[in-house]
Amino acid sequence: MPKNHIAIIATCDTKGAEVSFMRSLIKDRGVDPVVIDVGPMTPPSARFDFSNKRVARLADWKLEDLIGTGQRDQIMIAMGRGAVKALQTLLKAGRLDGVIGIGGNQGSAIASMAMKSLPIGFPKFLVSTVASGNIRPYIGHKDIAVMFSVADLVGGPNLVSRSILTNAVAALIGMVEKGEKISLQHKEKNIAITALGNTEAAVQRISTSLRKKGFHVIAFHASGAGGTAMEELIEDGVFQGVVDLTPHELTEEVVATGAYVPVRPGRLQAAARAGIPQVVSTGAMEYLCFGPRESIPPRLRQRKTYFHNPNNANVKTSRAEMSRVGKIMAERLNQAKGNTEILIPLKGASVYGSKGGPLYDPVGGMLLLKALKQNLDPRIPLREIDAHINDPEFADTCVSRFLYLFN
Repeated sequence: MPKNHIAIIATCDTKGAEVSFMRSLIKDRGVDPVVIDVGPMTPPSARFDFSNKRVARLADWKLEDLIGTGQRDQIMIAMGRGAVKALQTLLKAGRLDGVIGIGGNQGSAIASMAMKSLPIGFPKFLVSTVASGNIRPYIGHKDIAVMFSVADLVGGPNLVSRSILTNAVAALIGMVEKGEKISLQHKEKNIAITALGNTEAAVQRISTSLRKKGFHVIAFHASGAGGTAMEELIEDGVFQGVVDLTPHELTEEVVATGAYVPVRPGRLQAAARAGIPQVVSTGAMEYLCFGPRESIPPRLRQRKTYFHNPNNANVKTSRAEMSRVGKIMAERLNQAKGNTEILIPLKGASVYGSKGGPLYDPVGGMLLLKALKQNLDPRIPLREIDAHINDPEFADTCVSRFLYLFN
């Protein structure tokens, strides 16, 4: 049986001892390690599968010229791009089954930049000194497993870091040997649906109904990363249709604030470009999500706010913002190459936005609808349903309209 291959991405000028330790661990477990050195100052005498000079060349730089810029951010970006090309070279050659990166702030940024170029479902692991902070810039919308290094990665393995690195290597080898990549089956009907807790009842009913009709339904949490991941998988041809019930992330993208701003701009465009059938609604588009109270920008703190829990604040969007969201929603859906319908729940698009709810604002909802109608291409049907988004009647209408578009 052929050996598996695991790439190690690290700045070997500062993490050489840790890399040597990990390389031995991987070899001892019968796996072939491939080291990608992204440290600009590693001496030429050091021998790695991808030297820092080779990595720089892959990014169209001579290492000496790159170092000579003196621009730390430019050096980091270039080494990251070189590492991306190194991984793609290994992947095409059949010499990559998993990847692990280690580092502080800079090493984590370079390693994660490279790992984000790999498909969702491919084994990826990052051991980082900054993993207990805001890791969205490192992870984006990709399935990178992250472990806090606890001790700093300086001076070689010690009684703490040795345990962390050993466990990380074991976890990655487990993914490589026992894990499962995304694989499409012939004639499989895969459907994506977007969700938040505020629309969960509708998502459950729609998903159950579509599964009974022979569809595989995969839900994506509209958390910024979830919607972006769904759209990348649409582009990869994983899905044959979408029920975009909860395009909440579009609101945060348009307003340009919130915890759920899409990782990648352009929400609502992937399915339109792909030409797959889509039913789109307005679930949870009337508010912005933030973390604890102190994370709400000062300019928004006088707005209606509801705390989902102490670490999750929902802040009402303004009526002007609702109009802008409706306009941009229409403009993006106008690009649709495939069958598309919009369904509007007139009695509320979330639990909090319904009559009696803490963020109830029927005027704001009507302004979104007005802007949507004014800017929507007449060829795209828009149906107003006299129901709440979580009412069975609305969910059943979503199912029937989707089946009509799909067939």
